[in-house]
Amino acid sequence: MTTPPLISSIPEYQAMISALQNLPAIGVDTESNSLYAYREQVCLLQLSNSDQDFLVDPLPLDGMADLGQIFANPAVQKIFHAGDYDIACLKRDYGYEFQNLFDTMLAAATLGETNLGLAAMLEKYLGVVLDKKYQRANWGKRPIKPEMLAYAQNDSHYLIPLRDQLQEALIKSGKLDLLLEDSRNLARTPSSNPSPEASVWHFRGAQELKPIQISLLQALMTMREKLAENLDRPVFKVLGDAGLLDIARVQPHHIEELDLLPTLSAGQVRAFGKDIMFAIAQWRSNPIEVKKRPNHRPSDAELHRRELLSNWRKEEGKKMGVSSNIVLSRDLIESIAKTFPKNAAELKTLMVDYPCRFELFSADILKTLQKDTL
Repeated sequence: MTTPPLISSIPEYQAMISALQNLPAIGVDTESNSLYAYREQVCLLQLSNSDQDFLVDPLPLDGMADLGQIFANPAVQKIFHAGDYDIACLKRDYGYEFQNLFDTMLAAATLGETNLGLAAMLEKYLGVVLDKKYQRANWGKRPIKPEMLAYAQNDSHYLIPLRDQLQEALIKSGKLDLLLEDSRNLARTPSSNPSPEASVWHFRGAQELKPIQISLLQALMTMREKLAENLDRPVFKVLGDAGLLDIARVQPHHIEELDLLPTLSAGQVRAFGKDIMFAIAQWRSNPIEVKKRPNHRPSDAELHRRELLSNWRKEEGKKMGVSSNIVLSRDLIESIAKTFPKNAAELKTLMVDYPCRFELFSADILKTLQKDTL
């Protein structure tokens, strides 16, 4: 197939909108620069109808409000593969809202497929073999290489025929309603946070440190965040988590001590050693008071209900030939276990976004919860 020209002007963009706005379905994918920038952004949009592919450079275009109207139009089905990341990024960058989605990865999972990657799906259902050579490319760099555009085109080009194959299988298996329910909930995916900075208590390994070490870790996290922003790099490309943990444990007094840490490279010490030692010196002069870790541990009774529900959904998944999260998501399991509904009306309130699953599983869920009172 021929790779279309990159759309980067308002006239080209408006012509594309005219070609897409009254169609029953479009395939959608995006490429971002998360591996190469501090604040990632959508750097390429791929859109396909049954006859034509469009590649859009969003960087010179302003807002693309007309495209947002198509995404929000319930008469146009938007087909993604593993669309949660794409949707979160589009909401973050453009404030888009979505209605009428079909996610081919969710569809495959609902059918009991175990290899859910797009390449595997296309090879199995359409006999198409994709090259994933540019999966980790820098999509923020301009100009975009022609071979990268050809690669990106494939990610939306086949979504409509793949949807057709999966939808037919879902109808035959009686599982289409489950998939559409998950796709409606996919549309509610929250916008991704433009800042990756997190609480020290979300830092893996922090719970193993002493209070004074946790205090230093928090200062180091703030330092890394500022360095990454100034350099316009992802934080993990500045200093890794393991390196920050080691520095917090050792609390070095001299820059030479950094060379002894196996989790820091010589290049990192040369580039950031002075910044690290300055952050440590500032911390020593005024140690940060770390707030007590929030205690969100569920009660033993709630944990027991989680276990009961998790065991039930695992068995139900085996009967249906699907993974257990297709029966009920972990978040829904936790919500039900925490609230502990006593009857169908209370459970229905909790499952308001899951009417299909409520109809299928409410009796079993309530029966399982009753075991907690026996």
